[in-house]
Amino acid sequence: LKLNQMKKILLIVTTFLVSFSMNAEDAKYMKAMEKNVATLDSATAISTYSEVGNAFERIGSANAKEWLPLYYQAFCTVMIGMKQETPSKMDEYYDKAEAIINRADALSPDNSEIVVVQSWINSMKISVDPMTRGQKLGQRSGMLNEKAIKLNPENPRAYFLKGSGLYYTPANYGGGIDKALPVLEVALEKFKNAKNENSIVPHWGQFQTEELIKKCKKSE
Repeated sequence: LKLNQMKKILLIVTTFLVSFSMNAEDAKYMKAMEKNVATLDSATAISTYSEVGNAFERIGSANAKEWLPLYYQAFCTVMIGMKQETPSKMDEYYDKAEAIINRADALSPDNSEIVVVQSWINSMKISVDPMTRGQKLGQRSGMLNEKAIKLNPENPRAYFLKGSGLYYTPANYGGGIDKALPVLEVALEKFKNAKNENSIVPHWGQFQTEELIKKCKKSE
């Protein structure tokens, strides 16, 4: 074989091996994500959120260009924060979650799902100290929520977050059941029409939306 032919053959073999290796890595990533997202879907205990959050951290370290492991790690961290009993511990987890989701944002800017979690974290920080933080963080959370809707008007989680914010905001501050219910009903419709491309993309929120709609209707 001539030298040029040898180079062509070597290039073809190298390309094949690289492609095979990449496909194997993609399959490994998907399998790990599917397993942990399935566990997260039914999680309720701090121990489970902690275990799955650590798993997403490991997946993220091994797949540094992927935003979803960071997204789910941040999600788990918020859920752990919500289950803490002292304001200082809540803040600790919310601050940690914010740092993680901001890393996801750097990998995937202007991503509606990421912005929803950024808005959610700000609203949870308000709950730690409403009197001091309400005005500043409420405005920030609202702006992020509207940004999430603008980035993807079909994202049901953005409408769920907006509706739940209105539900927990007193009527004399611009919230209340009358304002929350229509937004939550839009969220539910969008959940029902959602076409998720695979099992690892964000899909949480429909059950929570349905429960909040029930509470709204009971209070009417």
